[in-house]
Amino acid sequence: MKVHRLPEALIRGIAAGEVVERPSSALKELIENAVDAGARTVFVEWREAGRQKILVRDDGVGMTPDDVRLALERHATSKIDTLEDLERVGTFGFRGEALPSISAVSRFEVATRTADAETSWMIRVEDGGVVFEGPGGHPSGTTVTASDLFYNVPARLKFLKSDGTERSLLLRTVEDAALASPAVAFRVLAEKREVINEPSRSADDLINRLVAFWGQDRVDTLTPIEESHRFLRVWGWVSDVNSPQPTSRYQRLFVNRRAVVSRRLSHALYDGYRNRLMVGRHPAAVLYLEIDPTLVDVNVHPAKREVRLSHEEEIHQFLSRAVQNALTRGVQPVPVYSFPSVPTGKGTPSPDFYKNERPSPAETQAAFSVQSPFLVQEESPVLEGLSLESFRQATFEPLVQLYQTYVLCRWEGRFFLFDQHAAAERVLYERLSEEAAKATPARQNLLIPWVWETSPEMATVVENQKKDFEKLGYELEPFGGHAVRVKAVPAVLSDGNYTQGLLEGLVDDLVTGRIPKGWETFLIRVACRGSVKAGDPLSLAEMDHLIKTVQACPRPWTCPHGRPVFLSLSDDELARRFKRV
Repeated sequence: MKVHRLPEALIRGIAAGEVVERPSSALKELIENAVDAGARTVFVEWREAGRQKILVRDDGVGMTPDDVRLALERHATSKIDTLEDLERVGTFGFRGEALPSISAVSRFEVATRTADAETSWMIRVEDGGVVFEGPGGHPSGTTVTASDLFYNVPARLKFLKSDGTERSLLLRTVEDAALASPAVAFRVLAEKREVINEPSRSADDLINRLVAFWGQDRVDTLTPIEESHRFLRVWGWVSDVNSPQPTSRYQRLFVNRRAVVSRRLSHALYDGYRNRLMVGRHPAAVLYLEIDPTLVDVNVHPAKREVRLSHEEEIHQFLSRAVQNALTRGVQPVPVYSFPSVPTGKGTPSPDFYKNERPSPAETQAAFSVQSPFLVQEESPVLEGLSLESFRQATFEPLVQLYQTYVLCRWEGRFFLFDQHAAAERVLYERLSEEAAKATPARQNLLIPWVWETSPEMATVVENQKKDFEKLGYELEPFGGHAVRVKAVPAVLSDGNYTQGLLEGLVDDLVTGRIPKGWETFLIRVACRGSVKAGDPLSLAEMDHLIKTVQACPRPWTCPHGRPVFLSLSDDELARRFKRV
């Protein structure tokens, strides 16, 4: 084996693979460059979920022709000069890798002009090489266009998700940038349709930018947080303990204005809610940590999403305690706590925000009162020593609920242990399958339609999956901006409050790609989310009803995922286990 130099084209491709994993990665780098250039307004456009085109235009300082040429070379940057600068980097970008990496995997164009220049300058690049350079017509600022992303590395296209998922990631990228830089206005044109038009905001008006992305209802459940300690400060908002979320998507962490992913900081957030949240529920949070830059290493990963923190344990304890303090203030019968630099929500939470999030008996009953044919997989006609006919005719006597997860029953000298979630999931799946097969599934019209103020990315997913939701029994219609009006819900889950959380959770699953493509996997996820969960208490009457409904299923042995619904143990087996026979 002989060591040799790699060709420059291959080096560019490797660097691009580290920085540009998908369209949203390229968009993130381009927006950060625009903000670093002093932009007051950033315009973003994409087509075909970023594959065909990503355009970012800013009104920043612009570049000279020499600056543009240098910017297309690897590790050429205006943001740092020495190793000491790297220790105190205050800009989003600093490596000088973004533009050459993006230009290596797209048909790339830069048009730019400084305020004092007589004319603008344009450069086009393909396969990492300049194919055109010359003057052009462009106002002060810079426009970067990346077309046909990954056209020369088709293998990378295979790893991209569906268009819906990629669009959601693009919108999430803009949302992160907008929350990190409130003074910058953002306008987004997605697939020739305007989806974001957010004006610049002052620091005191940041809460209204959050409203634009999350909706007023969700923001009204937030309580402010602000605390300082030695070398760091945290401020922002966390959700009230009585307003948990079905998923973790409504969590944003910023370290020195940089949107980051940090398992340690996320753990500190959840630690602040210890013993205050139900299992399977999540807090919403927008947290800005201001830390001495010398104690933060942002040069950990090419995408700059991860950071390494000094004094990590101290930061963890501080953040956890700050969250606990904010939650304690939030439950006091006084006006919402405020602080000088960050505004609060308006008014105090309504009584509805303090209701128990656990499904009511009526909701549980609605989820259980279902039965219909099921055809997913071939299963043995005999399981746990019972034929289907014997199982149907059995008179199970519910005795007790174990660990709020299993239902213990007795019948003819045998004990049966039912998994309450698996059983309910099987039943609900069959009912939903039956209704979806109809031309018009059974719906429960809402007396007062629910107006759901979604985020831009969630609104896009709802639009793309509208037919699937209608097959379930939802009736959805646009209601201006990113709002959706829910006029009807599936009759099998007829409680509007319960189906609200279900709908939000399903859309979040689609946004994050947790549901594979296809109607069947979507339906299974609906049944899973819509069924009673492990940890939900059931009365004896509810246990009895659950067992009877699962007995009526044609194939009751497993849930749609294939897990067993019940196990059995005879008196003789018990005696043998205790060495009595």
